[in-house]
Amino acid sequence: MNPTLPRTIANPATGDRIIFIQSPLLGDSDWLVFRCILPPHAAGAPLHSHNAMTETFLVESGALEIDLGGGRTRILRAGETMTIKPGTPHGFRNPLDTETRFVTTADPGADLELFLRTIYQLESDRISAARSLPSIALMLASVMARTDMVISGLPRWIQRACLILAAVIAKALGLEAIAPFTTRAQGAA
Repeated sequence: MNPTLPRTIANPATGDRIIFIQSPLLGDSDWLVFRCILPPHAAGAPLHSHNAMTETFLVESGALEIDLGGGRTRILRAGETMTIKPGTPHGFRNPLDTETRFVTTADPGADLELFLRTIYQLESDRISAARSLPSIALMLASVMARTDMVISGLPRWIQRACLILAAVIAKALGLEAIAPFTTRAQGAA
């Protein structure tokens, strides 16, 4: 638990924002609840699945296109919800010329929150040239190796083996992301 973490994060590359309503990393609950604001035509997440996490999407305004893999999609409009069970491939994007707002609930949510906070910070670091692309990739792998997220398209066992290897290399180089926004190389506790 880190009570100094911000409630709002932004991705400078994509323009999307996340507002944490209920945060496991802030000690609120095991459940993660956050509002996501996607700019027009923004891609939110590529096709992926979770081993144990259940996600529910509730669209507040605009529309959210949910990719379920195999050419199957579903458009959620304001007031509509969709629950994604563990193991179900899914991705999402904003198909509109206007901003889309939706609330996501994830249970359990700590791993997803760590992943989101880390990837947003790494993107900020990349844009500010504070880190090199190889170090960013290794830090991202160290976080992904601890989550239950699996990107679709690559066999699960190959992906896990690659992530674990990259995480070991990151740790050996002092680039392991061990807490949001920090790495062992920065002297994080």
